[in-house]
Amino acid sequence: MPKINDLDSQILKTLLKDGRIGYNEIAKQNRVSKNKVWKRCRVLEQRGVISGATIQINFSHFGFEGLATLLIAVDAQLIEQAMDFIEKITEVRAYRQYNNVYNIRAVATLRDLNELDHIKELIKRKLPTTGLKTYIWTGVRNIPENLNLTESMNPAEENAWQQERKRVQRSNELVTIDPLDNQIVNKLTMNGRSSFTEIAKEIKVSTDTVVKRYHKLREADSIKVCVQINPKQIGYSSILDFNIAFTTLGGLSDTVIDSLTQIPDVIVITKISGDYDVQLTAMVRDVAESFAIQDKISRINGITKIEVSARKIRDQWPTAMQYISTI
Repeated sequence: MPKINDLDSQILKTLLKDGRIGYNEIAKQNRVSKNKVWKRCRVLEQRGVISGATIQINFSHFGFEGLATLLIAVDAQLIEQAMDFIEKITEVRAYRQYNNVYNIRAVATLRDLNELDHIKELIKRKLPTTGLKTYIWTGVRNIPENLNLTESMNPAEENAWQQERKRVQRSNELVTIDPLDNQIVNKLTMNGRSSFTEIAKEIKVSTDTVVKRYHKLREADSIKVCVQINPKQIGYSSILDFNIAFTTLGGLSDTVIDSLTQIPDVIVITKISGDYDVQLTAMVRDVAESFAIQDKISRINGITKIEVSARKIRDQWPTAMQYISTI
């Protein structure tokens, strides 16, 4: 499998962090020509590494009260049937889990927190489950650019987490989203790098209106565009989900979140309520790396319990409309 060189790595990390950044800016950051950046992007697309672009959103800005993870256990022979049923529930996405008694992980987007009880009752009534756990999300750090694509690191990344924390402080501010905003968001969900002119033609408004609305949404941290890649094309084989519990004394401080963030290939950190405090998601190439990540997590003070499960990587990642960072 072709390796990712340092320039390709920096291009991918930059586009995962800001999917609409221009080639000029990427070139300036890496002290190369715009033409070189353009050529490397074309090569990455031809190799199937870059496969599209979509957005992350702040669901609270779009009328949702929260998100929840459901861990569901069913008999092995019923997994496919159960996942087909779960996927038909509005605003619920399901993933097959391995190496865990709960063999299905689902994420529910809730307009009203009471919807969670309805979803649980529906699953219990329609599926022969042998176990069901739920966790409400209370904060997210979504960092696809944390993939460890090469051994080297751009010096600018060293203080990136502090900058990210400052940015997400705006994420809880009151934002008004109207139907036109939703139309623009829907178009960017399908292709985050669509030209504003194309979007304007499709929804029958001026290009200037689309540009202004996009920048309003971006500056309010309501949305974030990121490219999508095929992780398999650069050697990743699976995704690991860690449920982590901390001591009450240690607590889950910003310092702890920052420590977890600095572990390479950790891509999502989610604060949750329940018998665990954090769900951490990492992408790995092999078993040795999965052990290495777990060892690094275990060294963080205050951890009392870790539960690990694995799932397959999709060909296009990040998936559409993941939760934007709020912590």
